[in-house]
Amino acid sequence: MSFKKKVITINNEGLKQAEKVAEAKITLLQSAIDEAKKHVTIDDLKAFSEDFISYTTNKIIDKNKSLKSLNLSPDKVLSLLEIDLNKLYNIQVEFEENKTQLLFDKEGSPYTKVDKEQFIQYTKNEKENERLKAIQNLLVSIEDLQQYYHVYKGDLQRVTSNAVRYNMRNNQWDINPQYFK
Repeated sequence: MSFKKKVITINNEGLKQAEKVAEAKITLLQSAIDEAKKHVTIDDLKAFSEDFISYTTNKIIDKNKSLKSLNLSPDKVLSLLEIDLNKLYNIQVEFEENKTQLLFDKEGSPYTKVDKEQFIQYTKNEKENERLKAIQNLLVSIEDLQQYYHVYKGDLQRVTSNAVRYNMRNNQWDINPQYFK
C-alpha cells in the first residue's frame, strides 16, 4: 500500500492576507502608472515596474532634448521643468517593500501569484494518516451525537489534549497541526 499525503489543515487567514498583499502590489503599480502618466507616456510596463523614478526621469529627459545638450544632471532637468517626483518616489518605496513577485503575461499585463501550498499542511507518513483519520472519525461521531445530546464543544479541546478545538468564529472544528510534526 503506497502512502498518499492528506491535508491536515489550511491556514485560510494567512492565505487571505497573502492575497491582500499581492493585490496591494498591483494597486501600487497602478498608482505609480497614474502618477507617471502626468509627465510621460509609459511604453514598457515591465521596465517601468523595475524602477519608476529612473524610467520616468529618462522619458522626461528624452522628451526635452534641448535640455540634454546642456549636460545637466537629471535632478537639475526636473528642477528646471518644475517636475516633482516625490509622490512617485514614495510609491516606489512602498512597492519595493512589498515582497510579492510581480509577473507579466504574454500581453504584458502585470499579475501576482500566491503559492497556496505554503498555507497547507499535509501528513508525512502513514502513521499520521491514521492519526488524522481517527480525529476525523471522532469529529463525525461528535456531529452525529449532537442530534441527540447537547455537546459542549469547548470541553472537547481539553478532553483530546488539544488535538482538536472548536473555532467559534467560523463554527468549524480545527485540527491542531502541532500533533503532526
